[in-house]
Amino acid sequence: MFDYNRKIIITTLITIILVISACGVKSPDLDQVSTAVAQTLQAQNSLTKVASLPTFTSAPPVEITATTNGDIATSTVQPVVGAPGCTVAARLAGENPPDRTLFKPGENFWKTWSLENTGTCTWDTSYKLIYSKGDLMGGLASYPLPEEVAPGETKDISIYLKAPEQAGTFAGYWLIQTPWNTYFGVGESIPFYVQIVVSTASTLKYGITSVTYTIERNPATGCPTNVVYTVKATIITNGPFVFDYYWDQSDGNKSRINTLKFTAAGSKTLSRDWMVGKGDSPNPRWMQIIVTSPKLHEYDQAVFLNNCP
Repeated sequence: MFDYNRKIIITTLITIILVISACGVKSPDLDQVSTAVAQTLQAQNSLTKVASLPTFTSAPPVEITATTNGDIATSTVQPVVGAPGCTVAARLAGENPPDRTLFKPGENFWKTWSLENTGTCTWDTSYKLIYSKGDLMGGLASYPLPEEVAPGETKDISIYLKAPEQAGTFAGYWLIQTPWNTYFGVGESIPFYVQIVVSTASTLKYGITSVTYTIERNPATGCPTNVVYTVKATIITNGPFVFDYYWDQSDGNKSRINTLKFTAAGSKTLSRDWMVGKGDSPNPRWMQIIVTSPKLHEYDQAVFLNNCP
């Protein structure tokens, strides 16, 4: 149908040109004709896409579980029982842009959640992404899932949003609705969310929003001659940012200064190893990230013990 309409549009425009020429009126430039055809087809295609958007539906209010520091709880709970012999549950495997990304008023952006299906039901296109509460940020209240997600699979779910016009911190909370009208999120009914910061400053000042550590032991158990501890530092920025940093550690063995560049808001993970010998001191050891430029900042220490003294 779209190809047929395309032919009609092009034929009609060419006919108009011929009629104008026959009447002695100067023919329009060929580039102008091409532009008119392209704009007409683009408009028709845009209308087709708009018509295919999901229907706006209202979402039920959902109670949000918060931790003492105000963050949304991410603890795992028992999955919701769905169809007979089938359960629904999810795990947030990742997201982009990260929380507290900085935007200008009215700026459009995509929010993507990477969700793992940790239940036993397959999510098909009859499942819906449902707005729960908070700031809708120009989105619809309901989106059908774009594809199936089998148990154990992780898929990206993206929506197109718009930052509010006023400055401040904004958050919108979302759940998944099943075909039998139950709701689940991370774990059971804990919503996953989008959180942004809007600034009216003429120039946005980007930077690091968090540094978090994880510690891995190799081997995981036992007391061989040497044990390697790997400290991983996950660094998140709220926009494009370049900085210099080094690793410091409790025995004074510092790394050289390195440069890390973010071209957009996101996260990157750095790692550093420390080998501990059997019989070495059981005293606590620590590593930390220290940013030297553009502004000095010492982040928390990642502390571990030698459990094979």
